[in-house]
Amino acid sequence: MHKLIRAANQDFVAGAVFVAIGLLGLWLGRGLNVGTAAEMGEGYFPLLMCKILIGLGMLISANGLISPGNALERIQWRPLLLVSASVLLFAATLESLGVVAAIIAAVIVSNFAGEPARAKSVAALALVLSVAVLAIFVWGLGLPLRALPKGIF
Repeated sequence: MHKLIRAANQDFVAGAVFVAIGLLGLWLGRGLNVGTAAEMGEGYFPLLMCKILIGLGMLISANGLISPGNALERIQWRPLLLVSASVLLFAATLESLGVVAAIIAAVIVSNFAGEPARAKSVAALALVLSVAVLAIFVWGLGLPLRALPKGIF
């Protein structure tokens, strides 16, 4: 019984979750063309990341078994649901509203996952993230993302 209690700490469970996500990614990407390091297919990088995630998860779980860690806490549903909702909102509004509005909406929703920040801080975060995403993905990499909704400019 003592080993079971020792195994149920945050490190062990977090590592097990990483391993599970990595295995799910490997399974979902099983039909992708991997290619080689010289000629990478569309599945090369995702599958590599899944393998790295599995390896890290195994190390973290092993550490949880070797050393006593913090006990599991109960699930905090509000942050889990609001951060998940902000990601889904971003994905749902990216194409129709543009990247700037999608980021603003996601930042506003995710702000309420914890102790809400002041409006100025939220606005500053949304501005910095919008400029960074535009600079990296739209201007730098040339991805075909609209910055603003159709009809604005």
